Amino acid sequence: MNAFARELSQPTSAREVRERLADASLVGNPDRPIRAIGALSSQAADVLAFCDAPATRERIAGSHPSVVVVPKSSAAPDSERTLIGVDDVRAAFIDLVDALLPGSARPLDPAPGIDPRANVDASAAVSPLACIGANVQIGARTRIAPGAIVYDDTWIGADCVVGANAVIGWVGLAYHDRADGRRSFFPHLAGVRIADRVDVGAQACVCRGMLSHTLIGDDVKIGSLVYVSHGVVVAPRAWLSAGTAIAGHATIDASALLGIGAVVVDKVAIGANAIVAGGAVVTRSADAGARLQGVPAQPVAAMRRFGPTPRD
Repeated sequence: MNAFARELSQPTSAREVRERLADASLVGNPDRPIRAIGALSSQAADVLAFCDAPATRERIAGSHPSVVVVPKSSAAPDSERTLIGVDDVRAAFIDLVDALLPGSARPLDPAPGIDPRANVDASAAVSPLACIGANVQIGARTRIAPGAIVYDDTWIGADCVVGANAVIGWVGLAYHDRADGRRSFFPHLAGVRIADRVDVGAQACVCRGMLSHTLIGDDVKIGSLVYVSHGVVVAPRAWLSAGTAIAGHATIDASALLGIGAVVVDKVAIGANAIVAGGAVVTRSADAGARLQGVPAQPVAAMRRFGPTPRD
């Protein structure tokens, strides 16, 4: 569901990509085609991806992208794909996105009203003071309040509510420091996918993904002033109280509850039905049903339930 790839307007090849990068090496078929840019997890054909993780060779084994930008030390012969070796993998990938998908690092700001390229169900209620971008989809009976901004490539399902001044589909905080000291923004090529019966509070921000969509499941409730960063996955019926912040690529499993002002750091997974106390900072993944509180958050034996179940 989240194996993202962004199609190029003009296909290219591994040879042409290598020629765009100074002092790059190429191992494998130079004529291997490239028709899209995506994550290493992408299932699409003819995808350009990157990998600079430890044990790069093991990470790319079995992956589907046909051309992968890797550290020079990992650019060894590979019968399944072409490898392009560089000194700075992320800088090279940023430069390639800029060359092959110009202007795509951040979405354009939509004008007030509904972009003619958006697909809004006739039964949806969109304030004339909202801004709905291109390629946005809004489902039946969904309500978009004044001041809300919905950026390109955002899908919102049926019976949702997006509160005043909420922002959906803007970018997260993601930069790469190059060896020469320049700080480059990392492109956010993916979008946001919001399922049915989701509430998004006033002034909440749900960021678009970089190389995977940000996913919000059915019946999720997001309070006001909540921040959901790039590539986060929030499973059905999760509850994010006001002021919570979820860093990039974290996962909030089904029916988990986050108290007011809770923080979940990047790449952490919160298990199903877990409860995180208000103000807690979760720095490690938590099992299903866990009860967490404190800074850093630690398991506790019991915690009074909050959120959708009224307190006594």
